[in-house]
Amino acid sequence: MKELSIGMIGLGAIGQRLIPAFQQHEGYTISAISDTNKALMKDTTQTHALKAIQYTKAEEMIEYGALDAIYIAVPPKFHYHYALMAAKHGIAILCEKPLANSLEEAEEMTSAVKNANVINAIHFPLHYSNEVALLKEKLTEVGEIQRVELTMRFETWPRFWQQNEWIAKREQGGFIREITPHYIQLTNQLFGDMAISAKETKYPDSQDASETSVLAFGHAGPIPFLINGQSGIGMKDDLTYRIYGSKGIISLDQWSELKFGTAEKPLELIQERSASASESLLTAFHHAIVTGQSSNLVSFEEGTAVQKVFEQLL
Repeated sequence: MKELSIGMIGLGAIGQRLIPAFQQHEGYTISAISDTNKALMKDTTQTHALKAIQYTKAEEMIEYGALDAIYIAVPPKFHYHYALMAAKHGIAILCEKPLANSLEEAEEMTSAVKNANVINAIHFPLHYSNEVALLKEKLTEVGEIQRVELTMRFETWPRFWQQNEWIAKREQGGFIREITPHYIQLTNQLFGDMAISAKETKYPDSQDASETSVLAFGHAGPIPFLINGQSGIGMKDDLTYRIYGSKGIISLDQWSELKFGTAEKPLELIQERSASASESLLTAFHHAIVTGQSSNLVSFEEGTAVQKVFEQLL
């Protein structure tokens, strides 16, 4: 397998998660890393035994790094700048979700990669997971789809493990931007593009704090879709994506617990995550770069469609 040279921009919690996946995949070598925090770059290099060149300015890495691809794992408002620069240099792009910090940015990013003819993808793990693959198979057993519901309940936001300076801020953070894109993308793929008809989103008194709740109704194609999100409640985090059919129910709980039930048989676990979806994602990304065909990647164009929906919720 051809080994591709990849550069990583951003070494926060999400970026750190994907480093082992790149290292374990025979198709990649991490040639360069970039973060404004020099100490973090040093610690990351030691922790993962990297031999990558370190850049405090990602622009220099893109321009002089001789890379095949970059992985953008910085906060959302910086995606636009680095993606446009990478496209200009003909470098393939794997970007964290959400794609951008505004619909206008997302549209421009999509145009840029199309015009430059560079491979582009967004990191949506659900898309590549075994649980969603089985969910798609089981759809034939639930009969006519009556409704889809997404429920998000958080003891606190941001979550205890994800503390940083932007995740609780209205500009880039909040669970609408952080969580709903995963399920909007999945719903768009399964049932057709979503559109929001009505919503009530509540914010705290602080002008820069992210939302505390959202109730929304819309459709995915002809199928009704309900969104119910709330933070700051006295229970452990609970995340469910439920598809109601005339003959049965499919529920994807806590990201990776797939359950199936009928009127005669209550919901029972039929599959839970046994392996990370990262390998499938990186294999698809590698294949696209080598062959020029990106058949199983979530593209910037799809990410723009997702952006259009969740911005209606804000």
